[in-house]
Amino acid sequence: MDIKLYLTPAPFGEIDLESKTAVVIDVLRCTTSVCAALMAGARGVIPVTGPGEAGDVWARIGSDMGVLAGEQNGIRIENFQLGNSPAEFTPESVGGKFVVMTTTNGTAAFVRARKADLVLSCGLVNVSRVAGRVAGENRDTVIICAGREGQFSIEDTICGGRLIDLLISEHQREVTLNDAASLAVLLYHNSRSAMKKAVAESEHGRYLASIGFAHDLETAARVDSMPVLPVMKDGRLILDGD
Repeated sequence: MDIKLYLTPAPFGEIDLESKTAVVIDVLRCTTSVCAALMAGARGVIPVTGPGEAGDVWARIGSDMGVLAGEQNGIRIENFQLGNSPAEFTPESVGGKFVVMTTTNGTAAFVRARKADLVLSCGLVNVSRVAGRVAGENRDTVIICAGREGQFSIEDTICGGRLIDLLISEHQREVTLNDAASLAVLLYHNSRSAMKKAVAESEHGRYLASIGFAHDLETAARVDSMPVLPVMKDGRLILDGD
């Protein structure tokens, strides 16, 4: 299995995704919130690139069947019902509804990944479930770290390293890694005994704490605490098997 990890989405538009699995990682906070929404009973999460598109999609779905969720620079977008904190995605707020989501980093990566044969949403909260599906597919895989505003983020890279480590150590897959994937594994090995600290002390983690979202950092760092598998079908992230 050939695994290529990209530390930011910047080069991703030039990648051939045909016959590949794509894994999108945005630990803080998009892929964590996707898991929270689906665990809370959302019918699906629809990632879009911006507030305008989100409003258009929401209008087509209808307010009785859809909810707008998103942030810019960490703050809930004006006139959206929800932001991007996993704590906001509850059975009361999203149960039985489609969540139309736009975020600063993560949702654009999903839109760009749609050409892959299989697209999975991965955070630390569900990394083992994702590893199991990637191992079962046993085909070339592209891991896209959403990063922060086009820049490297340590928490996404650590999560990618954890995913690769599981494929090697637990699922016994023979893998060929690009340099960024090898770096991610090394970074994970150096951080695995202090995962919460690594997330909290990351650049993005410090910023979120400064604007009142310190509780989200602990949620996002709880490995395998949301054991669901979001899979993209027809532009929507749904639970695997739905």
